[in-house]
Amino acid sequence: MFLFERVIWSGRTESPGQREFWEKAVNEGGKPASVIMSSSSISNKVWEYYESTSNHPSDAESIYVFSDEYIDVRAAFQEEKRGLIAFAFLSVAVVLNLYAFYASFWVSLERFLIGSSLYGEWGFSFMVGAIIKIAIWCAMNYFLWRYTWRWIRVELFTQRHLIARFNRKTRQVYVNRPDYAGGIVTLPWEAVIPAINPEDPDFMGIGGFLLLAFMSEHTGAGYDEVLMLGRPMHGNDELVGFWEFIRRYMEEGPQAVPKPKRLLPLSPTPIEPIRATLRFMSGFWRNGGKIAAVVTGTLLSPLILLHALCHWISLLLCWAPRWPKEIQEAGQPGKPIPKLTTAEGFGPVIGAHLRANTLKERIDTPMPERKGWRPAARPQDYGDV
Repeated sequence: MFLFERVIWSGRTESPGQREFWEKAVNEGGKPASVIMSSSSISNKVWEYYESTSNHPSDAESIYVFSDEYIDVRAAFQEEKRGLIAFAFLSVAVVLNLYAFYASFWVSLERFLIGSSLYGEWGFSFMVGAIIKIAIWCAMNYFLWRYTWRWIRVELFTQRHLIARFNRKTRQVYVNRPDYAGGIVTLPWEAVIPAINPEDPDFMGIGGFLLLAFMSEHTGAGYDEVLMLGRPMHGNDELVGFWEFIRRYMEEGPQAVPKPKRLLPLSPTPIEPIRATLRFMSGFWRNGGKIAAVVTGTLLSPLILLHALCHWISLLLCWAPRWPKEIQEAGQPGKPIPKLTTAEGFGPVIGAHLRANTLKERIDTPMPERKGWRPAARPQDYGDV
């Protein structure tokens, strides 16, 4: 489900006038809530990409591809919830179409087959009525798709997964989203700010995700990018360990991290939706509440199976994410390094909105100072390209 990513992108690209109107309506004149990482969401210390945060790096079961050149990481918020919108839409569509089928086609067919003894003669008026009913059915489906399409596409008829690729050769981060959620972007690794606090108690990270911010002051993009990585975490230790896994891979190489025991599948396997829907009970299971987990799973099994089925349907009706050729070849000998994304790359209008909204967010929510930040180095300085 890519609903959150779509909402964020829509907010960033709307005109300043529209943004101000909605913020006033939602906040009733108060301080608007920022969709980027605020200073209150991290510790007083800003951890840099070269600073170790944990002795236990973990892949958090959130890696799609692990190689010597790059890793592909899950970059969708609440993806395990996908199937809910598919269930709602398909339910409404099926009910409306079954009713329309019965009220128009089936009744007309019944009238035709039974004959005029019950319904009287049928002729011109019957044909006109049938045409009107068909027109109403077509109009109903037209408006159903027209006004729900933008929300249907957050989990149906879109790319199957959102992926962040960390390429240690080019020292860049590539994000693969649909156009309606920001599209494909290229970011400098050295600009990353992880929203972590290793000193937090473990329970504070339960169900959370790894948030990485790339602020415009350091990327030069003119707008801020935020990545929400990984499956729901089992605790703060795993969350911090996940960041350490990515950091060590980028800074020290694949030999510095444990190889993932299991990679997430990119194909729509039927077992993955079941894993996703059962994940909410993992906390019970890990903390010794195995009986509670079994009882809960048994009682909710009809809903779990229905959700898993809709989740799988969502995967089947989507396609594998595709990378541009320049990103597929990035880091290979003799191949060019992809250009970093800027606001103007989305066009002059969208670019102007991105810059204006980012400036307003920065005024409303100042970012913490990065005292130890090092400017981005050229990839060729590392001898890998």
